[in-house]
Amino acid sequence: MRRRGLARLSGAFDCSVRVGDESRRPRWRLGVGVFTVTHLEWYPVFSLTRKPSLSLPRSDLEITARDLPDEAEQYSVLPDAHVITCRYGVYGGSPDEIRLALDSEALSALSSWLESAPPGSNFTMGRFT
Repeated sequence: MRRRGLARLSGAFDCSVRVGDESRRPRWRLGVGVFTVTHLEWYPVFSLTRKPSLSLPRSDLEITARDLPDEAEQYSVLPDAHVITCRYGVYGGSPDEIRLALDSEALSALSSWLESAPPGSNFTMGRFT
């Protein structure tokens, strides 16, 4: 029911997030990503809170790598998912990386959303002079 309700939001798509690092049992959590004007918000499917668990700033978000899931990840993510690595917080002073698994349509939408930010509002896009 929660997933269906979240999927009705404008700009919503299925998206899994890799949580935990190599020292602490890494795993994929199923959720729903939602594009807003200034952030990419991620809501876990299995949660009671109405607030997003993750909020990634559009102005400081960059896709750094795109891969297909390896054999171990293949059964943990949705079918036909692409795994991307995103960097954020570089210009905010606390850089971090996150891995997302989403289908090819959502990946195209994410790339377009990042590139279509108003001029000067996305620090990761090149400047045209």
